[in-house]
Amino acid sequence: MVADSVDNIFPEALQEWDLARLYADLERISTKELKPIEKACLRGLLCRYRPGQIAYKLSWTSGALRVELNKGLYRYVEALANQPPNTLRWEKISEWLSQYRYPDRRSVPQTTPIDWGEAPEVPQFFGRRDELQTLEQWIIHDRCRVVGIWGMGGIGKTALAVKLVEKISHHFQLVFWRSLRHVLPLAQVIEEWNQTVKNDRGQLIDAFRNQRYLLVIDDFEAILQDGELSGSYRPSCESYGNLIHRLGAERHQSCVLILSREHPKELLLLQGEDLPVRSLKLKGMQTQDAKELLLSKGFNPQTSGIEELIQQYRGNPSALKIVALTIHELFNGNIAEFLRQTSLNLGDVLRSLLYEQFSRISDLEKDVLYWLALKRRPIELTELRQDMEITTTGSELLDALESLRWRSLIEKTTDTQVKFMLEPVVMKYVNQKLIDEVNKEVTLMIQTKSLAHTYFLQHFPLVEDEAPDNIRAVQIRLMLKPIKDRVNQLLSKTKTPMEELQKIIKDQITTERLENNMVLLGLRLDTQSELSTT
Repeated sequence: MVADSVDNIFPEALQEWDLARLYADLERISTKELKPIEKACLRGLLCRYRPGQIAYKLSWTSGALRVELNKGLYRYVEALANQPPNTLRWEKISEWLSQYRYPDRRSVPQTTPIDWGEAPEVPQFFGRRDELQTLEQWIIHDRCRVVGIWGMGGIGKTALAVKLVEKISHHFQLVFWRSLRHVLPLAQVIEEWNQTVKNDRGQLIDAFRNQRYLLVIDDFEAILQDGELSGSYRPSCESYGNLIHRLGAERHQSCVLILSREHPKELLLLQGEDLPVRSLKLKGMQTQDAKELLLSKGFNPQTSGIEELIQQYRGNPSALKIVALTIHELFNGNIAEFLRQTSLNLGDVLRSLLYEQFSRISDLEKDVLYWLALKRRPIELTELRQDMEITTTGSELLDALESLRWRSLIEKTTDTQVKFMLEPVVMKYVNQKLIDEVNKEVTLMIQTKSLAHTYFLQHFPLVEDEAPDNIRAVQIRLMLKPIKDRVNQLLSKTKTPMEELQKIIKDQITTERLENNMVLLGLRLDTQSELSTT
């Protein structure tokens, strides 16, 4: 690695540490100039990177870098910090050199005042170089008035925005960050804004015309209406939509950065490649960057199965952090063994994020997700419409698919024909939701001996007749078997003879799909399922 590129590694240390003074004092101790590799290692250690991570960044082996540090930098730091020789551990460097640390960047006067609101600290950040470059180009060079970053929960929108603000804040008179997680009224946000900028007139658009400000609005989806297609506002929050439309359409010199799990409809109407309103769909991390994240969690980037793990979780940083903890705690850090013994592990945090997103969508969108989870493969619109057997018009189904895409809950493939599918993390969650719903119906059915409340059993096949054999095998294992196990558990506790229960159920069956599901569950009197669930 050439010296120029070494000098550019770990630039974030510049924001918190007086490196010029620190370099000078270490060179005084060592009586020679620090090498570029030593400066790079020092910056990395000050930013709490492990030596193994630093070696990976520098394209060194861990052993070679350890030798380099032990014979030079570690000894200089011990002497500078008045510590005994050969006692330094890498974790202690930032503590021993704390006198060289700047005060907290959020508690001292800055060139550009920043009201961070509820924005989190981001001590570690991996990758996203292309996204940062794109956003900087849009906001600083193209002078975009409104920019959106949207993507599913846990994908890293807020962390990306924090790093972006740290990088470009000096271009603005003021940066003002607010989260709408608690559904703040627009009037309250504007009042807090006016207090911060000491603007007595109260007109945000006028302030945006007179000065260059950056307004960051996080958790924008919180003000959107639950149970409807993406983009509809809560009854008391329509004013946000009007403001965003006005700030995107009218001339001013400021910028609004919107972070959301759902794509605001105002951006859809106004955005374009050559227009001052644009949006970035944030996807998973690139493989190399995801490896660095896992390296920070104690994994070797050459570990068997690491790329498969990253692909399974589509590079979602939150998901990878969660599963990394599980692999360490339950599988002694063995990724390959985890992949061999388990299906996708969601974890409480990711499951909570998906629950929040799932609870917001309309009933039609939920049905679409259930069908895509059942199909377990990319399918065309015509096939989906045929399978759903509903009276929904083509346009309504298209609207639902588009809404799900704007919520980052489905993927669209366009290799030869347009098809829709779920990414593995979402599929795992939706599959379990469907199992839970069917289990509720099965429990009520056996308790009441009635099929009156069997929406899911009537509308969704537990196993597809026309599916390829490999898909059917997965449907049997992941859908039918857990439900059938629940049925057998309930039957073992009921006092009603099986023959009587089957007769009661048979007399109430009204649709072919319900009948097929009863057969699969062993609850149809004169037909037994030919499918094995063992």
